[in-house]
Amino acid sequence: MKTLVTTIAALFFLLFVLTTFVPYPAARATALNTGFTEEQINTGLQYTFERRFFQWTAIGLELGLLYVLAMTSLARRWADRVLDWTGQRRIIAALGMGLIYVVLHEILYLPIGIARLYHAQYRGMSNLDLAGWLQDHALSFGINLLCEAIVLVGFYLLLIWLPRIWWMIAPFGAAALTVTYVLVAPILINPLFNDFTPLSKTEWSNQQSRVQALIDKAGVPVEEILVMNASRQSNHTNAYFTGFGPTRRIVIYDTLLKNHSDAEIESILAHELGHWLHDHIVKGILLGTLAALFGCFLLDRVLRLALGRAPWHLRSIADPAGLPLILLLMNLGSWVAMPVGNAVSRHFERQADQVSLELAGRPDVFISGEKRLAGDNKSNVAPTPWDVWLFYTHPPTVERIHMAEEWEKKAAD
Repeated sequence: MKTLVTTIAALFFLLFVLTTFVPYPAARATALNTGFTEEQINTGLQYTFERRFFQWTAIGLELGLLYVLAMTSLARRWADRVLDWTGQRRIIAALGMGLIYVVLHEILYLPIGIARLYHAQYRGMSNLDLAGWLQDHALSFGINLLCEAIVLVGFYLLLIWLPRIWWMIAPFGAAALTVTYVLVAPILINPLFNDFTPLSKTEWSNQQSRVQALIDKAGVPVEEILVMNASRQSNHTNAYFTGFGPTRRIVIYDTLLKNHSDAEIESILAHELGHWLHDHIVKGILLGTLAALFGCFLLDRVLRLALGRAPWHLRSIADPAGLPLILLLMNLGSWVAMPVGNAVSRHFERQADQVSLELAGRPDVFISGEKRLAGDNKSNVAPTPWDVWLFYTHPPTVERIHMAEEWEKKAAD
């Protein structure tokens, strides 16, 4: 076990070094040749470098906490006490163990979150003061706590009721919960953090006919086009699509409308319509379900190996003492799956970019929009290949620009 832990720690340290300190001059040269200035490149690299320290610190603390809870006898002792307090009710005891972990995690994370806030303020990327950030964080914490409690109860009910086949059912239950969340989040959760106003009722109402014409051209049945007051929190510019059925909508950041030309906004919205045309939400849920099926099968095997063995001494796979081990395995599993998941996400984004070019037909505008987005968000336009491989859900900006240039050449032939 010590060898395994040492190996995992060494791998994470290697990833930390590769994604934080190791330069890649070729990426800088390519960015320069694509039209970015030294100042833009250095700003993006420095901003990413600084954020990586917060990110890896949070990762290290989370893994350290999970290791202490999962790989020592501590979880067994705590679970026995919680089981005694709850009259041996495993569901309630599992919730108690989960609450202990969440509280400990929050104690560790809160200082990092506040440091991130002040760093974003310093870099001109956050418009929240500490009180506003704490309010949003507390609200997010409460919502996550409720959602995680629902998932935990469902998970342990399956372990108790169907111990032999739970792993075949849990992924589909998770998919159903995901669909439910995607359906209700636009109308129940997102409005708790921001205001969403129909585009036609904002100061940018002149964009309504242009956007509607683009939607009609794509043949996508969008229910609403909304503007989000993203400037309340930050200066990031973006747009996204969300929802299912009656909650389908396109959301545009007010910062995007303020900082981009009409043609650039059209190009960015065409990209979002591309996600819709390719059914990326549905495909993402299906692929996630398949991955979860494999992961749950492996988790079932590990839990059975832990039965009666030190330091866990699990009495059944539904023993609440096994929760920290489950969380640790899920955390490590997510890291294994991350490069694959991000590769799929980048593929989806390339498909949406192609749709954007075909719908808007303005590769020059696509390129200018990408450059402006990179500047607005202080994006790293010269990332290393290993950084892209591990963390990037979108193709790097330079790659997207080159793709648009190639599309333009082919269209001209």
